[in-house]
Amino acid sequence: MNNQTDANGIADDGKAVGRRFHLLQTLTALSVASLVASNIITNKQTDILGFAITCGSFTIPIDYIVSDVLAEVYGYREARRATIIAFLCDLLCVAFFTLTLAAPQFATFTAQDAFQTVLGSTPRILVASFTAYVVGSLSNAKVMELMHVRDGEGRLALRCIASTVVGETLDMTVFSLMAFAGVLPWDVIFQMIVVASVVKVAVECVCYPLVTRRVIGWAKGL
Repeated sequence: MNNQTDANGIADDGKAVGRRFHLLQTLTALSVASLVASNIITNKQTDILGFAITCGSFTIPIDYIVSDVLAEVYGYREARRATIIAFLCDLLCVAFFTLTLAAPQFATFTAQDAFQTVLGSTPRILVASFTAYVVGSLSNAKVMELMHVRDGEGRLALRCIASTVVGETLDMTVFSLMAFAGVLPWDVIFQMIVVASVVKVAVECVCYPLVTRRVIGWAKGL
């Protein structure tokens, strides 16, 4: 009887480990897809309440939910691994985009300019985007981990929001300075950093009670 109980316990533990591993794979894949999509669609701006906002902002809810769940459920090490994987996948996509744009076009192909507009980007913008993503994502995960160690399972909302404040402020600061220093006036750069950071934190405040808290609770129960 005890052997049977032990066997069932081991089997259940194995299933739980499998479910957590599959969720980790899914979250990493979402992180990759979100980053690649963001770096493509960010070339288009849209009008929201009279403000010009890049369409790359559409991926923000996915980014927040994924990064918070990774850091809270799996810890800093796995969150860092997902960030590195997403970064390398995006770098590979950029390499393929560059190769595609450099390849000679066939006589009947007439969309080279469109390809260049959508897939092309200046080296400075690319380096700024990559650096900002890594710095912001790792900072977000590290703050989540440090606060988790201090507070235990309590104050989840504070962890999610505080980590977003730190991560997104660093993300926007690094990107704006690397991409636009010497190109745009300093007051414009500062305004971009402040406005974008405030908007992203506001989105996090909306996402947390509706989705993030529920997904984290469900993932911890696997």
